Amino acid sequence: MGVLDRLDKIRKDRHLNKSQFEIVLGKSTGYMNTLNKNNSLPGIDVLIKISDNYPEYNMNWVLKGEGEMLKSLRTQSNISDPAADYKLNDVQAMHQDIKKDLNSLAEGMIKNFEVISTGVMQGLMDQRKLLDWTEKIDPDKINKSSEKLDEFLKQSK
Repeated sequence: MGVLDRLDKIRKDRHLNKSQFEIVLGKSTGYMNTLNKNNSLPGIDVLIKISDNYPEYNMNWVLKGEGEMLKSLRTQSNISDPAADYKLNDVQAMHQDIKKDLNSLAEGMIKNFEVISTGVMQGLMDQRKLLDWTEKIDPDKINKSSEKLDEFLKQSK
């Protein structure tokens, strides 16, 4: 079991998904996946965040896999309330991320609506042109023209 496996074990022990854990570490979404993909190790800043945010974890275990995972048993209150681990800054950062995502989604929906409404309007304008053209057709002129065409065709035989 490597350092990344032990970090993942801490994440699971804290009942956090990857994004939540990355926020606690002060990293962007996908950080842990990138480390795994590149077979890399986290920087010292991540280890400091682990130590600061989770002092109950044995850093010797985190780094080397030696000793017990926990320095001492956690209290039942920490186990039953994983949300207590979040700091106000973490929640505010998640709020800002969600706000940005919702804003991007709204902008995309508005753009799609504009494109669709432009297409519908163009279709209606084209239909109007066809209706105007068909209203200008004079059936009597068409009948006379087809009679003349019939006469011409009969003469050429």
